[in-house]
Amino acid sequence: MIKFFSPLIFLFSIHSFAQSSGSSASNTLPTFRMNGSAQLTSNYIEKGLTQTDADPGLQADFWFNLGSQFRVGVWGANVSYDSASSSHFWLKMNADIRVDFSQTSNLVIKYSDNQYFRSNNRDGNTIGVHLDFSGYKVLYEIDNNWQGTQEGAKYAGLGIEFPIWNTWVWANQGGYTIPEADGVQSFFDYRTGLGKKFQDIFAMVSVSYSNASGAFKDQGELAGFLSVSVKF
Repeated sequence: MIKFFSPLIFLFSIHSFAQSSGSSASNTLPTFRMNGSAQLTSNYIEKGLTQTDADPGLQADFWFNLGSQFRVGVWGANVSYDSASSSHFWLKMNADIRVDFSQTSNLVIKYSDNQYFRSNNRDGNTIGVHLDFSGYKVLYEIDNNWQGTQEGAKYAGLGIEFPIWNTWVWANQGGYTIPEADGVQSFFDYRTGLGKKFQDIFAMVSVSYSNASGAFKDQGELAGFLSVSVKF
């Protein structure tokens, strides 16, 4: 818990600075509201690698808003790995700060403390910066224990969503992972998907691929999957 709260102090300092720089105090007053989301996928894939060994997965998160910019929360998902058969659940304690530049652009600074159950050899933390401007998304993340290798990795990604046929969304994201572990080469990943909202449920059909090699080759194979999600 200590290693989670230390970055929180840093994030809270940024939040306080953002509040003092804001043009209206009413926009930064704590709301103390909770919100969240849930997603069911036929194969949970993150940054080009399956986290459920190509099996279905359920992911859910809950957020507690401490203001219009600062929030903390938890995220959980079932997982399955050949290299860690005793790991079945992934829990994150999250915190992030959002800085809005305009109605169409913002910057989010993120921190996640990753815990795996029951095996803890994949535990670690992730720090990231996400920039969103006019529909384009730029991502940069640093993981201090990437995929249980006990070594870090950096990830840089670019995404874009296009509205098509009035009610459909075409989502694309590509990225490049640079692992520090010996014997693991850097690799690209790409995901594209077509989605549509049906009342409160958003459904999407996607295809993901990475050119990961070695021990992670099977995790990054070309895969199609279906996901349905809801926000509350």
